Amino acid sequence: MFQGKIEIPDGRLSPTTRSRPHAARWRLPPIWLTLIAAALLDWWLWPLNSTDMTAFLLPWFDHLVASGQIAAFAQPFSNYTPPYLYALALASLFAGWLPAVTLIKLLSLAGTGALALAMARLLRTLDASDPARGAALVFLLPSVAANAALLGQSDAFWAAPCVMAVAAAIDRRHAAMLVWCGVALSFQLQAVLVAPIFLALLIQRRIPLRLWLLAPLATAAMMIPAAAAGWPVADLASIYFRQGDRFSDLARNAPNLWSIVQLFPISDHALLGLAFTLAIGASAAFIARFSATPVHGRAVLAAALFAILVTAGLLPKMHERYFFLADILALALALSDANSRSWHLAVLVQIASILALFAYASGIASFAAIAAVPMLIATCRLGITLLRPAANDNPVLMRKT
Repeated sequence: MFQGKIEIPDGRLSPTTRSRPHAARWRLPPIWLTLIAAALLDWWLWPLNSTDMTAFLLPWFDHLVASGQIAAFAQPFSNYTPPYLYALALASLFAGWLPAVTLIKLLSLAGTGALALAMARLLRTLDASDPARGAALVFLLPSVAANAALLGQSDAFWAAPCVMAVAAAIDRRHAAMLVWCGVALSFQLQAVLVAPIFLALLIQRRIPLRLWLLAPLATAAMMIPAAAAGWPVADLASIYFRQGDRFSDLARNAPNLWSIVQLFPISDHALLGLAFTLAIGASAAFIARFSATPVHGRAVLAAALFAILVTAGLLPKMHERYFFLADILALALALSDANSRSWHLAVLVQIASILALFAYASGIASFAAIAAVPMLIATCRLGITLLRPAANDNPVLMRKT
């Protein structure tokens, strides 16, 4: 038997019958203790700043202060979509009270709070033990703390609705799932990395096509305030097409296959087409497999994690932050069951993300290649479990509600 197998008990057998995962072998720390530890970690990271802060975030903040929180949206001033800029505009109201960097990072911490609330909702959906204590651990994840307290980034803003979409998918609330998907996409294009599981569920569960429109409608609705303030609609519609990275590397600090490949003396340009072909083919195979195989409960969560590990793991031009949602879903998978193998998976994913952050901070590309190893191991372990054809080896994937 494969030693790295991850047991995925069904957390939701039917709308009225639930099977609680086995009791945890240890109790999670109290919320207050977790938050104190997270605060100390944030305090350590807070004085540090990234190049993105000085090159992008601070100029956007200054523009909002100088032009006014509404008038600033009369013209494009950022390569981010407006929903995050709305939140940044609210933070800029306090520009005279606190330094701009502090306000930007506090906004990122608020996003982490929203992500923790989404995690709590997902854990309650799966009947996990101590969902509030488990959700508090989001603040303590090193990659999450670095994203907010060090980088001042907005990844929690798109990851939170993605987590809510997974919870809605488990509950079979497909309209809510699609709306949350649209909200996530309105913040960052990275939300499409987890899209294969939602497409597979829509096909497998035969959701009417008219409901599919809820996702793009939700994305469009999030753009309305900026359009009303004068931001050209054509620019809003094409912002993601103009957001592509211009670096020549196959990967930029991403813990994926291409960070290893590009260490060898091979032309990155020659491999670019192969990389896209592999990623598209793997995503299509994923959708085909899970659109034909019913998944329920924790298996939906595991499949969502596998989707982002496959897409971010095989697509070229990825950054270290594109695995942010994988960190969250891997933690949720571990918290929803006491099985130590689930925790091993979460630890592998987190180690990979930490090493990738070291690659970003140090500029040493070999850290990203090293980070790719635990991420690829986690991907293979989870994939073997999910794709095992024998019903007895993986009963959740074969069981119908």
